[in-house]
Amino acid sequence: MMRSFFLFSLLMCFFSTLTMHTVQAQLHHANQDLPYVNKNYNLLVHVAVDSTLRRPLYTEEQLDKMVIQLNEFFKPIRVSFSICEYNVLEDDYSLGRIDVRPISQTDQLEELKSRFSLRRRINIFFLDYMRGSRCGSSTFRSILTELDANIFVERSCAESLAGQVAHHLGHTFGLRNTYDPSTIELVDGSNCETTGDLLCDTPADPFGQELSPFEEEQAEAGMLQVAYINGACEFIYQPKDPNGDWYQPDVGNIMSSYPCKCGFTQDQFRLMVETILSSEIRHF
Repeated sequence: MMRSFFLFSLLMCFFSTLTMHTVQAQLHHANQDLPYVNKNYNLLVHVAVDSTLRRPLYTEEQLDKMVIQLNEFFKPIRVSFSICEYNVLEDDYSLGRIDVRPISQTDQLEELKSRFSLRRRINIFFLDYMRGSRCGSSTFRSILTELDANIFVERSCAESLAGQVAHHLGHTFGLRNTYDPSTIELVDGSNCETTGDLLCDTPADPFGQELSPFEEEQAEAGMLQVAYINGACEFIYQPKDPNGDWYQPDVGNIMSSYPCKCGFTQDQFRLMVETILSSEIRHF
């Protein structure tokens, strides 16, 4: 009897996980009601060189392949990208290493922008290293607030290159991360409009939240799994939300911080379209 119950529980867990991944996969595709833009954006790419042979971190061919993957992510809203210029950042490898000394990181990035960025373009800097960043940086809604967009991508990040760039383009077009450590989004979605990324079709994501003292004690004793995912991109985090519900975030969401990028949700697509159409400088 006990063995039968165990097998039943195992099967229920399997089908529950399968259903969750199926639903998440469906969210990453277009439906008939999804608005679209029908626009191609020109990308001006700036590629740093390595510290030994002074060769570019990425070749034009590698970045062309990246763009093919990138376009698949944005295909549901008919937004595409093409590289209009490939620019190597001279032969000074220090340009691709953004530290906090001898000048601040902010000042170093501003120097790169002032020296190499072009206005009314999406400028993407492919850098070797950025201290303290999570796979690079970009400006939230920069398509609305600035005359150009600048994205900085870090080579040492574990995520795929196309996934990294898509994440930062998401910020450029008005998307937040799926998590917000300063708020606690409930699994039941009851506060989804005021917490997390403020969108209700992205499940609650506990990434970056602090553990309670009791949870910390359990984690230190090996009684609580606090790693977020395993090598197969399965969510294994065990702390629950304040209601005692298990978190089941979409680890494949491009705006998450998990290295498992698959796509955007319907509400994310809609918000990006809204942001793009609201911009007075749409002709990048």
